[in-house]
Amino acid sequence: MDTLAHRLKLLGPTIIEICRISGTSGVSLGVLHKNEVIHLDNFGYRDVEAKKAPDQDTLYFVASLSKLFTAAGIGILVDEKKFEWDTPVSRILPEFDHPDETVKNKAGIVDFLSHRSGLAGKTQMWYLEFARPALQRWDTMRFSSYLDVVYAFRQRWLYNNWGYGLADEVMEKVSGKSWGTFLRERIFDPLGMKGTTTQVDPDTENVAKGYMALSDATPYHLPRPRQGDGKLAGGAAGVQSNVRELLTFYKNVMQAHGEQSTSSTLKNIPTITSPHVALDPEPASSERSYALGLIRTMLPGSLGMVGLNPMYVDNLPIVGKGIETPRLCMYHQAIVVLTNSMANNDAANWLGQLLLETVLNNPHKNDYVAIAKASAAASVALWPAMAKELETRREPNTPQEPLTNYEGQFYNIIGDWCIDVFLEAEVNLKMCFQAQRNESYPLDHYRPHEFSWLLTRDENVRRGRFPVVNLDFYILTFRAPDEAGMMQQLVWRHDPDVPLGEIFYRRPHG
Repeated sequence: MDTLAHRLKLLGPTIIEICRISGTSGVSLGVLHKNEVIHLDNFGYRDVEAKKAPDQDTLYFVASLSKLFTAAGIGILVDEKKFEWDTPVSRILPEFDHPDETVKNKAGIVDFLSHRSGLAGKTQMWYLEFARPALQRWDTMRFSSYLDVVYAFRQRWLYNNWGYGLADEVMEKVSGKSWGTFLRERIFDPLGMKGTTTQVDPDTENVAKGYMALSDATPYHLPRPRQGDGKLAGGAAGVQSNVRELLTFYKNVMQAHGEQSTSSTLKNIPTITSPHVALDPEPASSERSYALGLIRTMLPGSLGMVGLNPMYVDNLPIVGKGIETPRLCMYHQAIVVLTNSMANNDAANWLGQLLLETVLNNPHKNDYVAIAKASAAASVALWPAMAKELETRREPNTPQEPLTNYEGQFYNIIGDWCIDVFLEAEVNLKMCFQAQRNESYPLDHYRPHEFSWLLTRDENVRRGRFPVVNLDFYILTFRAPDEAGMMQQLVWRHDPDVPLGEIFYRRPHG
């Protein structure tokens, strides 16, 4: 019988192949259709070493799916008249003291939840190796207060996890309860989501271990991220859940998306799911916008703008080609794909699109196996390409200062983020972040007063680092020598939206 449930079940071999190509260890997925869960399935291993398979109750870190939970928590507080969506955050959190007067005096929680504040994301500064937080949660307001203004306020979309960290702080300040406790009491428990948690270490052994894929797609086991309640950016990425309970949550979101009942656990969902800022800087022929914690796209259209795949393909595939009537897709939504791997492509995204096109049954479907192969190959090829470009640009025979002139601890302007440059065995210049010398990186002479620290892809995996494929990220520039020749400033271009880079200042000893 050619039912939707049957067509979804037949996708099993394709799903397994996409996981094999990408190096994705374990997957749990489900489909909610017309308010009913019509498909649940699991593939691979939640624990590769022990050969333990996942099931519908296996806990995964849901990463940015956490954002919709945070937005829903804020929606409850707005419903209770604790503040308005556009109440300036600085009025609730006086510690948020941004030097830009417009941001400080006008930016409301809606601006941060929709990523339209115009502030730089500085994403690479909120974690170290193995997704360990680089700062403490209480640093959120101070750090957010010095983010560069990249775009005019409310004029452009620019992804920024720090804004969800501010939402975490607002929730605690106004409710008197931590972000995680508030979500537990007001959303998880009322919806029967007993397994979903913000605890860093859940009270169950049925958890998905974390993996990154090596270049040959072999899974490499990593410690689970130290994210959750009480940790930095918990509101952005701190929820752990399972496929069954996420479908429950999304079912309630969709039911409240229309004319909201006053008895609904979730409040202000029409506001949360409405478009707040266009994703595209130029007017587009069909909608692609950001709501609060999810993206809206009119199909046919491309999906997956927030994720890794845009780094690996020139153009995202058009989903829903040939459908008779345009359809609004809000994601992350009622097709749930959870994986435990940062693989050679964003397999969860390709699998979600595969499931969606099966639900739509559009006549011109994409070949997601071919797309997975091409994007995985591109992902792996980017690293030797960066190394080749680095060598092309290197100036090996240029004079350089004595290596001791580059030593020192260089801090950002607010003094909470450090790049420690030091000599090992008096001959090898190295650096580390936040004075974590057990996580140091060799510095190779690149150009006058510039050094590189580019890793191979597999070295990057083994150190649990996010796969940044922007070469400038791996270059440190020293400048402003004092009378003794000691460099007083270091420039690091860690955020492509701030092309001139950030200046770190050498702190005198003592």
